[in-house]
Amino acid sequence: MRTRLLTFAAAIGVVATMLPSHAATAPAVPKPQVTDPAGDANGINDQGAGAANVSFSGPADDANADITSVLFATKFKTVTTTKTVTTVVKKKKVVKKVTVTTQVPDGFTVTLALSAAPDGNHTYDVNATHPVCSGSLDFTYSGGPLGLNEVDCIDAADPTNISTMPGEAAVVGNTVVWTIPAGAFANGSVFSDLTAQTGTPLAAAVMDQAGDGTASYKVGS
Repeated sequence: MRTRLLTFAAAIGVVATMLPSHAATAPAVPKPQVTDPAGDANGINDQGAGAANVSFSGPADDANADITSVLFATKFKTVTTTKTVTTVVKKKKVVKKVTVTTQVPDGFTVTLALSAAPDGNHTYDVNATHPVCSGSLDFTYSGGPLGLNEVDCIDAADPTNISTMPGEAAVVGNTVVWTIPAGAFANGSVFSDLTAQTGTPLAAAVMDQAGDGTASYKVGS
């Protein structure tokens, strides 16, 4: 019986040495901070007045400018570290190397989703406020005559004073996705007053607006 117990204890020790790693928990899939009804990108419907809550569906709808959601989402990278852990087994010190894997914030993305693919006939903007900017931040993209692709800080006292922040956009299917690098905005800082709009660059007409300015996003969350 004693021999069997010793064999069983040895087996447990082998299993313990085979489980030195701690896997990181995958971050939860985020939900859009802003949603908007499809089919209301008609250039009227109180869109220009900032009341983008009335849904309209009909032949006048401009699907390439029709906002459906806005999502600020943290990117994560996997970081693996190794540390030494000392335990006492049967009054003897046992030293083990333990590998720990964690998910670390690595910048974020801003995704403007539409009913149809973005085109060169419209401008696409996501707006927010943030402590680094005295006025408002404009994530802006246009593949048309203006050719804009940047993140701008618009000074509150002088709207003509515009400074460019890190980040740029790419078209992915029916979305415009801005990628913001790590360190551009401090982890823990908050983007507030989230809204979005689309328009026509030449006619300067607002086609669709989304958000009532109450949504927010915490960097790194």
